Amino acid sequence: MTWQQFQEETAEFFRSLGCDAQVEAKIIGARAEHKIDVWVRFTKFGLETKWVIECKDWNSAIPKEKVLVLKSIVEDVGADRGILISAAGFQSGAVRACENTNITLTDLDGMKETAREDLIASILHRIETRAVELRYDLHNLYIAEKTGPHSWSSKPLPGVDGNAVMCATGALAVLEFGFDRVRLKKPPYPVKFDDSGERQVVVDTLEVFVAAASEVIGEAESTLKLQQSRQRK
Repeated sequence: MTWQQFQEETAEFFRSLGCDAQVEAKIIGARAEHKIDVWVRFTKFGLETKWVIECKDWNSAIPKEKVLVLKSIVEDVGADRGILISAAGFQSGAVRACENTNITLTDLDGMKETAREDLIASILHRIETRAVELRYDLHNLYIAEKTGPHSWSSKPLPGVDGNAVMCATGALAVLEFGFDRVRLKKPPYPVKFDDSGERQVVVDTLEVFVAAASEVIGEAESTLKLQQSRQRK
């Protein structure tokens, strides 16, 4: 396999996962322009995840210096992760240099085995972050009022449909419980209430959870936009 084929096989694998993957991409960072073997991107909820993939089809183990160069590029272009793929392994210094960092050292087969899980984990992190943001934004559609020396109550801002906001907040609360179970690796994972509002809908796999969580987030975002628009009128 030539190094060009090595790069293209890597890029094609990420494309099969639904990512945008460019071979020998020229990316402008904060300090310099970089030529990246494979530049991987995917977007969820308007948030872009970016990975820098370097492919080294060498006959000798990769030294520490190459890891440090990759770390510098990842930082400069604002990527979420760097992956260094080697056909001949890595020197001990290279392995130590990537400990407790966002740099992964692997071979092509190992990358294929773990990349799907890594992508799902990255998407899950961004979904959970967006869910937290939405909860706070929905909460801000209420105003707190002091009803006594030691008591407070809250009510929707003028024009805001409190029931719609509470439904969206409740759905996000169920989703939060689902994320807890995902972290514990204890399926099934709750994602929302059914149409009756009395029973939780649960799923058994991470892939289905991601899809269902995406729908819940989308519905909450629509509710937020509508209520913010009503509040401004």
